[in-house]
Amino acid sequence: MGRRVVKKVYKNTYARGQRDTKEFEDRYQVKVALISMKVLEDRDLFGNESELYFRVGLRPNYSGRIPNRGTINLEKNEVYQPPDGLTLYTEFRDAPKGGVVQIPFHVFERDPGKNDDIIIDHEIAIPLGSSDYKVINQNSIKVKLKLSALKSRY
Repeated sequence: MGRRVVKKVYKNTYARGQRDTKEFEDRYQVKVALISMKVLEDRDLFGNESELYFRVGLRPNYSGRIPNRGTINLEKNEVYQPPDGLTLYTEFRDAPKGGVVQIPFHVFERDPGKNDDIIIDHEIAIPLGSSDYKVINQNSIKVKLKLSALKSRY
């Protein structure tokens, strides 16, 4: 059998001498990921496990609920560590370098028979072009987050 020759039929889309300039020079991908969460005290009235969920974003009543069904059930001194980090929030932001992105971060406790309690109400500030870790310790709950706002090509 003979060898088949494959010929490229497409051409370079740039004109001769034109440089490849990025359209999104000042575009950043902002990401908030959960590393671990620990309950330091019993939060429930009857000593049962705490039923927790997150709301992260600009509109806390309409933003995504994580997990979208059910809750994260933790007892006293129990640690929740999702595999490979659990992404809580992502967005693309167009801004010049040196800016800061403010993201509201809320942790709720669900109790049947009454309204959900806001346990953590925190504003996260992420400088653009950086990656960092943050520990939030409020109301006997410790949350470790990985924050990043790195330059994106998309």
